[in-house]
Amino acid sequence: MRIVSVNKDIKISNAEVIAVDEKAFDNISLQNIDYVIISGGDGLLRRIIEKIINKGKKRPTVIIDAQGSFNVIAKRYMIPKLEKVLQKLENNGALQKRNLDVYRLNNHIFLFSAGNLTDALHIHLSEILRVGILKKGALRYLISGIFVLPITILTFPFLIFSKKRFFIFTPFKLINFKNHYTKIEQLRFDIQNEYNILEIDGDLVILQERFIDIKKLDEIEIVVK
Repeated sequence: MRIVSVNKDIKISNAEVIAVDEKAFDNISLQNIDYVIISGGDGLLRRIIEKIINKGKKRPTVIIDAQGSFNVIAKRYMIPKLEKVLQKLENNGALQKRNLDVYRLNNHIFLFSAGNLTDALHIHLSEILRVGILKKGALRYLISGIFVLPITILTFPFLIFSKKRFFIFTPFKLINFKNHYTKIEQLRFDIQNEYNILEIDGDLVILQERFIDIKKLDEIEIVVK
């Protein structure tokens, strides 16, 4: 058994573990890799899965070690603690797995969230607040949300009817309403601007394209509880 561990040194008696950081993952061949362990938040999870998909058809099962502030994917799919997963691997136990939907937004991928409404403002402000005691944990997101709430309330009646604004949040399948989407197969937006800042799974991404095409791209196998 061969495992690549991103951002954490791990030892398993019956496995070869290759420990790398996010940048070094680019140079890893996945040809004979059984699992990729990702230790971090939703942003890192998205970026590593994007690299896995771009590397080709050989896609190892992903083990999520949730270390971020929100860990939306880990909470949505009740991801077990890494220690329990490693214990099962050492004992040659069976792991429960499921397929996680992966969506494409132009040249980027996302797993659960994308948009250019006040979600992007919320993420941008929370990144500004990433200092001192607010550097880790969810408190800065709460503070950011408090500041953004009045803007959201005041602009909501206008933004909700805008064809240039959208927000997608896929973990909960509800009815799509105006430019808010939960269940998607394919969407296209004319942002009417060649320079756009978007929020994708908690990351801010600069998109220098006027048209945004979104569709369900693929699935990737993850370990669940």
